Amino acid sequence: MLEFSKFMTHVYRGIKRRLNLTEKLELAIPGYKGYKEKELRREADRLIREHMLRNLEPAYRDFKSLMISVAQANDAGLMQLYNQVQATFDRVISKLRTASYGYSGFFDAVKIRENELDALLEYDWWLFNAVDKLCKVVREASASEPGKLAAVLSNLRSELLSFEELLVKREEVIKGVRGEY
Repeated sequence: MLEFSKFMTHVYRGIKRRLNLTEKLELAIPGYKGYKEKELRREADRLIREHMLRNLEPAYRDFKSLMISVAQANDAGLMQLYNQVQATFDRVISKLRTASYGYSGFFDAVKIRENELDALLEYDWWLFNAVDKLCKVVREASASEPGKLAAVLSNLRSELLSFEELLVKREEVIKGVRGEY
């Protein structure tokens, strides 16, 4: 797996390659360059989260297909656990989809500075790795034996809650609530 700095350099270079001539000229203007760099970081942040959503969608579909195995088990406790996991999965996807991407307007009380954008990108890196782990856990759940379904669903719920905690911490960075990154 890529390390964070290599990953961000790759994403950032990809965005810079897609700049048109006017945008490239803007990067050369003193004073404007910093503003443009922030915009590119925000764009990188947005693209990373869209990529995470695209990766989570098939995993979510695979998870939903587990309902057949859960129903066939005819176990009320297992059904309740499945419903809890589904509610958590839905909540996590919704939070990821609607997460702020580090924009602060001119009159906003909370300003997002360059070092804070870098911290957001680092959280996105952790989220990116967590999405890979979630997808792996869902694949394992899909391939598990019916007798192990409860343990696999509990593990998936735990991973989803950890992922959600990262999303909450990321939002705290945006709002300026957390001092440490």
